[in-house]
Amino acid sequence: MSADLDLIVPATTRGLQSALQTLEESCAARRVQADISARARVIIEELFTNTIKYGYGGECERRVRLALNFGSGLTIVLEDEACPFDPAAWHARRDTSKLPSERPAGQAGIALVFGLSSSVDYRPLPAGNRMTIVIEPR
Repeated sequence: MSADLDLIVPATTRGLQSALQTLEESCAARRVQADISARARVIIEELFTNTIKYGYGGECERRVRLALNFGSGLTIVLEDEACPFDPAAWHARRDTSKLPSERPAGQAGIALVFGLSSSVDYRPLPAGNRMTIVIEPR
């Protein structure tokens, strides 16, 4: 896959900080709308921390790959080497009858990702996961 920006960082807080700094610098250099940049930051932070916490079971040197494509909006591809987890399937079967404060812990973040995105696609990899998130101007 060709990307305008391709970044591989360790699944650590330091790796996340590096990825977010690179995102901000890249968005600023390309004059990406502030709304898109802000949504991308929240989405990346949520998915990356979920990868660390749930996918890898804690900080480690295993990789997280971020590929960014800039256009009228922003496409983010996040890949990891964690056990398969499809947030899109979870989102499709979530219980919307409960208020966010009544839902079990851990479900608000995925809902946030879907709410901030124009589209979210999950694909399992032979050894991991790939999430493709599109953020369009509002």
